[in-house]
Amino acid sequence: MKREILTPIPLDELEGIREGSGAVVTLTLLGKVERNGIPLNIVQIEGEAGEIERFMERLRMARAGG
Repeated sequence: MKREILTPIPLDELEGIREGSGAVVTLTLLGKVERNGIPLNIVQIEGEAGEIERFMERLRMARAGG
């Protein structure tokens, strides 16, 4: 399964979140766009659906300060 996200978070920080989550996913930087003056990374997340959800939950917690 593949999922794409737009995020201002650098890929190296996303890799750290992935490692911390224990999720078995692959992160690939597909490109960059700018929206309202904010540079965003287009990142593809590839893995099993449950693993992607595990990573996304850890990402939400990390960005919310949890």
